[in-house]
Amino acid sequence: MNVRTRDRLIQRAKNALMINSSGLPECRDNKEIYAVMTLIEQASDADLSEIANAFLIDAGNRAAEHIEPLLRKIEATTFSMGTAAEDARHFSGEVPLHSVDLAAYRMASTAVTNELFGLLDPTRTKDLDPRELHHPVVNVSWFDAWVFAAWVGCRLPTEAEWEYACGLGSAEQWCCPQEQLVEYAWFSENSGSVLWPTQTREPNSLGLYDMHGNAWEWCQDSFHTDSYRRTPQRNPVYGEITEGHTHKVNRGGGFLALPEMCRTRYRMHDPAHTWAMDLGFRLADSRATDPED
Repeated sequence: MNVRTRDRLIQRAKNALMINSSGLPECRDNKEIYAVMTLIEQASDADLSEIANAFLIDAGNRAAEHIEPLLRKIEATTFSMGTAAEDARHFSGEVPLHSVDLAAYRMASTAVTNELFGLLDPTRTKDLDPRELHHPVVNVSWFDAWVFAAWVGCRLPTEAEWEYACGLGSAEQWCCPQEQLVEYAWFSENSGSVLWPTQTREPNSLGLYDMHGNAWEWCQDSFHTDSYRRTPQRNPVYGEITEGHTHKVNRGGGFLALPEMCRTRYRMHDPAHTWAMDLGFRLADSRATDPED
C-alpha cells in the first residue's frame, strides 16, 4: 500500500469508526463500517488496527454483561450437512449431502431482540411499545447484523454452525416431528401473521429458541447454489462481499413461512443491503473452542 492510499484509508477509517460522547458510532452507515473494518483487517497496519481497536474498545465488556448469559456451548462435531440429491424436493442449493467438521463454538439461545439491538441503536427502542422489546429485531440488513455482532464481541454464525445447532445432525426435517412444529415455531399456521416475543415456543434439545420460524436469521456466508461443493470440510464458510456477489444466506423461516421453509436444511438468501419485517439474526462466537482447535 503506497503512502497516499494509506493516508486516504486512515482518514476513511477515522470517519467511519468515530465514537461519540455516549460511546456509540457516529457513522450511521453500517455497510461503510463493515467495508472499513474489512480493509483494516486485510491491511495489517498498526495505525489502522489501533483505530479499529478503539472502535471496539468496550466490546468485551458488552459481551460479558449482555451476551454471555445467552450463549450455549456446542461441542466439536462431525455431521452430514445438506440434503441427498434423491431427497431434494425443492431447489434451494441444499445438495449435495456432505460431511462437515466443526470446532466447538457457542450459539445464542435467542435471536437478538429489539432491546439488545438498542445497545447500538437506541432509536430502535425509543418509541417502542414495551411489549415489543423482547421481539426479535427485524428490518436489519446483513451489514447491520455484522456490525452489531462485532460491537458486542461476537460474530454471525456460519451456515454450517447454524444448521447443526438447529438439527444436531439429525436426518429429520425439523428438530421435532412435523405434527409438533406448532409447539416449537411461529410460522404461517399459528403465528397470526405477526412477530412474537422470543422464548414463547419450545426450545430444541440444545436450549435454543426459535430456530424454526418467527424471524429468518442472517448467517456469515455468501450464497451460491453450489457453495457446498466449494467449501472445505472443516469449519466451512463461503465467500465474502464482492461487487458481483452480494447475497447472504439466511435460515430458519419466519412467521409468514410455510412449514417447508422452516426446515433445518432450507436455504434462503437476500442481498446483504436489504431488510425485511421477518428477517433478523442471532449471535455466535468461537471462544469455547477445544484446546486442540
